[in-house]
Amino acid sequence: MAFLMKSMISNQVKNLGFGGGSEENKEEGGASDPAAAQGMTREEYEEYQKQMIEEKMERDAAFTQKKAERACLRVHLREKYRLPKCTGICVSLPCCR
Repeated sequence: MAFLMKSMISNQVKNLGFGGGSEENKEEGGASDPAAAQGMTREEYEEYQKQMIEEKMERDAAFTQKKAERACLRVHLREKYRLPKCTGICVSLPCCR
C-alpha cells in the first residue's frame, strides 16, 4: 500500500513540471558546434578533422593497393595452373568455393 501511495505521489510531482529543465537543455545542446561537443577548440577540431581525412585516404590507398596485388596474384595463379575464371555464382566448379 505504501508503494502505491509513493508511486502516485511521485507521478503527480513529475506532472507538475519540477523536472522540466532537462528538456530545455536538450534543445540548447543541439545548436552548439561539434567542436564544443568534443571538448576541443575550433582550431583543434578542424585539425582533428583534417587528420582523420588524411588517415582515411591513406587507409583507402593501402586497401586499393592490396586489392590490386591480390587481383594480380589471382591472374598469375590462374595462368600458372590453367584455372578457369569464375564470372558468376557457380557452385559446381571447385574454383568458386
